Amino acid sequence: MSKRKKPQRKTGQTGLDKLERELHAHGLPDNAKIIQRPAGESKISAVFWTFIEPFKKYAETGPAMEKLIVLGICAWNAALLPKDTQQKLMDVVVRNVLGQAGEEWRTDLNYILTALLKRKEQFFADDQRYIASYHLEDRGASYYLSMASTVLDVPPE
Repeated sequence: MSKRKKPQRKTGQTGLDKLERELHAHGLPDNAKIIQRPAGESKISAVFWTFIEPFKKYAETGPAMEKLIVLGICAWNAALLPKDTQQKLMDVVVRNVLGQAGEEWRTDLNYILTALLKRKEQFFADDQRYIASYHLEDRGASYYLSMASTVLDVPPE
């Protein structure tokens, strides 16, 4: 005779709730609140999945997907900055990644970042949300991505 599984209590917590707790744990003031997206506005995580789509097939492991997401966020956010600041951010990203991965990755890294920047400008230029944080959950056959975003006032070029 098989045992019947007890019903699990639902916590009502979403990926955004987890992100908010993480942001508060890392210094977000207690009185700051993550704003839920307005009705009818696309989820930043859904838009972002489409943004990195051409590269997802190369991210065959959880750690590789994490790296792709981080590079994607860097490129996404950099594309929202004035060109001079954008290049400075990309230089910092390249320097940090190559410091960990090794100089032999320079060509591939430059290709990925350049392609992502162009993709953001070509297909997602109207989306001005900065990605502030993310949480990636590996569900075995797929991933679930939660993201927190904001809109910042950045002076025009």
